[in-house]
Amino acid sequence: MRQTQHFSQPVPNSTSPGRSASSKGDDRGVLLAASELFAGRSRHDVEEKRIFLELASNFLPKTSLPDRRRISSLLAAHPEIPDDLLSQLASDEDELTAYPALRYSPRLSVDLLLKVAEAGPDSLRKAVANRPSLRESVITKLCEHAGASVIRILLDREDVTLTPAHQAKLSCRSDIVATLGLELAGQDALNPDGLMGQFLHLPAPLKSKAIAAAEMTSLVKQAQNPGSSTDRRADTARLKLRDALVSEALLQHRSRFADLLGQGLGLPQSTCDLLMHDDQAEGLTVALKALGMPASGIATVMIRMLGENLSLERLRGLLRLYRTLSQGAAEVLVGQWILHDQGTQPAAVRHSTQYQDSARRNAAASDVQISGSAQTDTAIRKSTHS
Repeated sequence: MRQTQHFSQPVPNSTSPGRSASSKGDDRGVLLAASELFAGRSRHDVEEKRIFLELASNFLPKTSLPDRRRISSLLAAHPEIPDDLLSQLASDEDELTAYPALRYSPRLSVDLLLKVAEAGPDSLRKAVANRPSLRESVITKLCEHAGASVIRILLDREDVTLTPAHQAKLSCRSDIVATLGLELAGQDALNPDGLMGQFLHLPAPLKSKAIAAAEMTSLVKQAQNPGSSTDRRADTARLKLRDALVSEALLQHRSRFADLLGQGLGLPQSTCDLLMHDDQAEGLTVALKALGMPASGIATVMIRMLGENLSLERLRGLLRLYRTLSQGAAEVLVGQWILHDQGTQPAAVRHSTQYQDSARRNAAASDVQISGSAQTDTAIRKSTHS
């Protein structure tokens, strides 16, 4: 029987060539039997631990998958499991083998936990997130890389408090905000800048909070600089741009419309393309308000661009949003979208995107100028003929 084996028996040479573990295993259950004996006692002397580690080092690569899983569950929380064996189990390519060690062992290195928090997968990140205690650096990595199910574990833990730095990282992740926005807001884990910057990804109940934050920010800016935003009379270029946007909307040219919108607001191409989606009507309304588009232009754009999926009730809601939202708050929201996009892109990608956006906008600006000149020539010809 397995229980009759002793650690003092001769140990096979650990330098002998090993083979990859198969479903049957090449160690004939030796390591599992030894692990059961080791787990049966809470205390072992130095010699017993040395022999067990040598046995594990030799046989673990040859141990079958079911046995590795059983060994990990037996030894993960054992107070005297050798650190080297613990690291091997926690780093196992099989998730069910690695999970118990990552979840229950108190002695794993921080470097290993950081590696798992960064590389994943989320099934193992859950093991890390559920550990009895977590270092702030590990929580930071989880906030940067983990999925919504893992972040929810952190939010539900009473012994984990997200710092402002953690909250800022979560506020920058559109996927997390879209899924956990209400929970984050309920725990004050979304700061005002995060709410405004993630407006396009927020659940509907949170968009009103983002607008309120933008209105407050706009009022503060006006109080600090009372003469800076009192006059918003549109210049000729802005008027031409708005007319061009309406013209493209009438023709239902979405890509050209997105290019002109980016030219007017300084938004990256990805954000402008996102605003063309049917579920982003509120965001598009905010963007057009920031450009000073009149209510008639808003209605024209919405009907032409989103008319197939836009109910009369929702159109009224968008026009109500246009009326109640100040232009200053709209400009604040758009400004936060730009900052958010800049903060979430690597420098090389950001520079490449800015170059591409600039090229598109220059082409769009040239088209606007050509269109304006053509309209002027037409008017001159009509005046001459008359």
